[in-house]
Amino acid sequence: MTAEGARLTISIVGDEKWSGVFQLPDTYATLQQGSYSNLTRYPFHDPAVGGLSWYGEARACNTLTGWIVIDSVSYDGADLAAIDLEFEQYCEGGAAALHGEVHWDADDSSEPPGPVVPPPADLWQPAAGVTPANGNYIFLASQPGDWVGGGGTYLYTGSDAVISVIATEGRLSVSIDGEDSWTGDFQAMSTLSELEVGYYGDLGRYPMHNPAKGGLNWLGEASSCNTLTGWFVVDEVTYNGSTLAAIDLRFELVCEGSASALHGKIHWDVNDTTTPPGPVVPPPADLWRPAAGVTPASGNYVYLESEPGDFIGAGDNYLYTLADSDIATGTSGAYFVISVFGDEVWTGYFQGMNSLSRLEVGYYGELERYPYHNRVKGGLSWGGNGRVCDTLTGWFVVDSVTYDGTALNAIDLRFEQLCNGSSSALRGKIHWDVNDTATSPGLVVPPQDTSISLHSARQ
Repeated sequence: MTAEGARLTISIVGDEKWSGVFQLPDTYATLQQGSYSNLTRYPFHDPAVGGLSWYGEARACNTLTGWIVIDSVSYDGADLAAIDLEFEQYCEGGAAALHGEVHWDADDSSEPPGPVVPPPADLWQPAAGVTPANGNYIFLASQPGDWVGGGGTYLYTGSDAVISVIATEGRLSVSIDGEDSWTGDFQAMSTLSELEVGYYGDLGRYPMHNPAKGGLNWLGEASSCNTLTGWFVVDEVTYNGSTLAAIDLRFELVCEGSASALHGKIHWDVNDTTTPPGPVVPPPADLWRPAAGVTPASGNYVYLESEPGDFIGAGDNYLYTLADSDIATGTSGAYFVISVFGDEVWTGYFQGMNSLSRLEVGYYGELERYPYHNRVKGGLSWGGNGRVCDTLTGWFVVDSVTYDGTALNAIDLRFEQLCNGSSSALRGKIHWDVNDTATSPGLVVPPQDTSISLHSARQ
């Protein structure tokens, strides 16, 4: 509620959102008790007559007529202290009116209620045994027909997903980066600066929610709600000063007016330092290796072996060395990329799990296509010659690796990928050492005498 001269501006943000402007004739310096008629739409009104406009919920008048009655008004110095106002407006020349009444007093300190304590006893809880006994986790249970969860059940822990939690200004923001990716927001009513134990009900979609009640949202895997209704319960919460230390929260949301719900349970404690496992050492002994003699005994090389039916390698074998190709590499953290420019052009990407600061010796399994992989496990992708996998599964093994600080010095790596659900594999072996300075042989000097062979060919 803002009074500026003889103009009153009102804004309502609740289950609906409205705005109103009431402008008295320009002969008035402040709001005055009285009746004001023959008004048109503010700000396109006659200043000598006055104007008004009430609009919201994506609806407004292009033209209007109406009146205002100020039954009472008082000031505390230059500040508005209280007002009672009625109005009527007709939109677009119609015969149906919108009527309104406003009562406002600066001394009314009413605030929206906080969460309900204790929460209703009949709210959803995960069934016994479906969540871990300890450690951070997020559990989701989607009913058949639920748009967001697709009717599935999901469990994520610190050992198979990166769970991030941020609490600020009464809002908890959660993200999951694992086999699937999800984000969620849980916003308390505007009167709270921190989440408190209790039930937060009758909620709309964050951030388009009623701030007096709070809001929530959950989305991911290319699914989200345009509109939703729901609730969340904070069963336990602990702050260390203003920093969130632990929380137990459960929720329900119903998307687009459906009868099917998505339920979830979040347990998070800052003291749980569980991280996803690193590569398997030693690697499984039965993984592919190139046959003896098919790769050089020394020097940098890339060797590829493609089974019949493999889309990327087209069933051929390839060997590239610095004598016949350019081989370029790059690294960043636990990421390694290699490109081959020879009779064919290839690029391979190898990404370790996001818990690693650099690649380590071992087996990296259950991988999907980089960069659309599970960050907890890592990813890979090999493509070239105009061919790349839409989806893939595979593994790579780092047999040896050395660094000079953060700079990669040498690596021996082998891999396997199955493209687009095929059972035919592309396999490869990479040996690269920064100290290998071999180059292509260059021009032949003196040139080879081809006159005899050319003469014979003409005969």
